[in-house]
Amino acid sequence: MPIYDKNPPYPHYDHLPYAKEPWKSYYVWQRLFTTLFLVPLWITYYSIAPRSHRPRASWNLRQIINVNFTRRIFKVTEVAGETRFEWCPPLPDDMRTGIVKDAESGGPLVPFTQVGCYVWPKEMPTVVKKTRTDIKNTESVEQLMAEAQRVDLENGGSGEPEIPLVGIFMHGGGYCHMSAHESSGTSRIPRGLIKNKFLTEVYSVEYRLLQVAPFPAVLQDAAAVYAHVVNTYNVLQRKCKIILIGDSSGGNLVLALARWLRDEGHLPLPAGLLLLSPSCDTSHDLPETLSSYIPRPNAHSDYLVDNPEPRALLQRTFLGFKHQAGPTTPEDERRLMVIAHSEYVSPCSPVVLKRWGHQVIQDPDQQHEKHFRNALFRRLTTSLRQVRLPETLDPRIQTDEDSPYHKTCRFPRLFGEFPRTLIVCGDAERLVREVRSLLTAMKEDGVDVEIEWSEDACHDLLMMSEFWWDKRVIKKTWQRIGSWVEGFKDENKRK
Repeated sequence: MPIYDKNPPYPHYDHLPYAKEPWKSYYVWQRLFTTLFLVPLWITYYSIAPRSHRPRASWNLRQIINVNFTRRIFKVTEVAGETRFEWCPPLPDDMRTGIVKDAESGGPLVPFTQVGCYVWPKEMPTVVKKTRTDIKNTESVEQLMAEAQRVDLENGGSGEPEIPLVGIFMHGGGYCHMSAHESSGTSRIPRGLIKNKFLTEVYSVEYRLLQVAPFPAVLQDAAAVYAHVVNTYNVLQRKCKIILIGDSSGGNLVLALARWLRDEGHLPLPAGLLLLSPSCDTSHDLPETLSSYIPRPNAHSDYLVDNPEPRALLQRTFLGFKHQAGPTTPEDERRLMVIAHSEYVSPCSPVVLKRWGHQVIQDPDQQHEKHFRNALFRRLTTSLRQVRLPETLDPRIQTDEDSPYHKTCRFPRLFGEFPRTLIVCGDAERLVREVRSLLTAMKEDGVDVEIEWSEDACHDLLMMSEFWWDKRVIKKTWQRIGSWVEGFKDENKRK
């Protein structure tokens, strides 16, 4: 049997028997072959059964096979010509404030590093070439960055024939797989934005996955690229509009970056946010949290799965808490719960939404919360129970006013001052309730927000090949994005 992965397992996988060879190969190959064996059975069953027995009555056989196949293979694929590549320098020292330097997890400080980007399109647009040529003739990067902090993105120098619309794309993959590389499935998104001529160029961020560095590494990398783009376009007083784009966990990262930009004020806010099936509640994946007691819908019409143990392991690692053989201490649990229920990591968790007086659409009657509280008293010790109760996780009770979790609570609204936003979500995916909570909270906080519900679509629709999915639904979704982006161009014309 061929070896699936010759690389040694990551340290946080050491305790898992199927993370090591040869057992890993046995597991992967049996999973693949049994899934291939199931394909003709699925085709036969769904060809004979009435349409009402399908996950969605409108789905054809290819859509059903795609979702079922992906659901079974999704867990074993986490191994980590159209673009140009750029290195972005690390985030400047004077911008390293707030959550990007936070050591609340109790682990070692995460280093700031340069960040790679795949930039679409491969040929540099004319308006960008002029900017890059001018930058080469200036004195120093430090001087440029100092100037960038004072630039008004939308009111640069006079006589601009065209205001570039620049996208910064954060790919999905649960922070543990996928890539910014053009061969990755999520790259269908920046490819579509350029192919449809919605944006001038798109920076696809190759941020550090959790196997390399825990939170806030992803936010450090996203902030570094944002600072680099602002610097590149605007140090010479050139107009520019930046749109942050993210799918799935990339949407979670976009929300965190927008919050950091608002809270710290080092750089101007982007013109817009494009959130594609955004993950809004990381705390759902950790056991014995309020969110973990709230079941997500559409289990049969989406490939996302709720597997508490492996997903909890990934999210604990993402937040800086590696696996350990013995029980964790109450202090470790407290720090984990504070981060997991922060506005930066889980902005639409029930704990955060209630903290800001917003509706909890995931649990409107609080039935799940009652079950959660009853279960805490039965299962956990007093010390562990206390660090999971929502009222003990409010950052406003902290005495350290310089804490980034405390600082974000100084703003009067959870999403106050956030830029214009478009959310895209499939109505057959598992994240629909938390996305509805996001939409409602943004509207209540005065954000100019719109939503496109893609008909009978599973998670991250635009990552799907048109061969496997309903072209009509994909086309309609792209058209909605195009009309939303057109609004920025109309503003440019009016100015």
